[in-house]
Amino acid sequence: MVHGLNLNQIKVEYVVSFSDALFAFSITFMALSIQIPTFSNNIGESELTGRLGQLLIPNIIHYIVSFVVVGMYWISYHRIFEHIRRADITLVWINLLFLLFIALVGYFTGLLTTYDTHRIVVIYFSGIMAATGFVLCLIWGYATHNRRLVDEDIPDHLIRYFLNRTFVTPLIFLTSIGISFINIQAAQYFWVLIVPANFIIYMKHIPHIHRL
Repeated sequence: MVHGLNLNQIKVEYVVSFSDALFAFSITFMALSIQIPTFSNNIGESELTGRLGQLLIPNIIHYIVSFVVVGMYWISYHRIFEHIRRADITLVWINLLFLLFIALVGYFTGLLTTYDTHRIVVIYFSGIMAATGFVLCLIWGYATHNRRLVDEDIPDHLIRYFLNRTFVTPLIFLTSIGISFINIQAAQYFWVLIVPANFIIYMKHIPHIHRL
């Protein structure tokens, strides 16, 4: 037996560094997933402008949505790991599951930019985004349960704040799946609520946060 060595733990900075690389890969892959339309060399300027507006603008909007959500997950991820002091093997495996979904976001973004009028594609995209967020909630819940991997004196309201902040985005995506059965476009517009919902949660908890 090697004294002072815990074989069940991995340095937190290793976990975060590896995760950052996967985040960078996912965002890069999302950009590459945008298909460049091809047109005849004889196409007129006005027709080209109109067709680009019809094809490229929706693709760019879907990319921006994915970029913003993944960016928010990245910010939440780092804020969470600022408070996680230790990483056991269970946390590492949950983290790998989270990164699995992050890596898949780029693929489903490409799928959405091509078939955004199909309900099943909107469901797939919303599902992967929801699963990603819920696993991030699981990371925080596991780390803070009985103060397992965080400081024992971490305030309860800070634990609730991060839990609420990470929970609201996947909840919106999950809700949009139900909306897609009524109207596919409305389901995609519903994603816009992610930004104000996160802002409302922040404003609700800001008095407690400023006391830290």
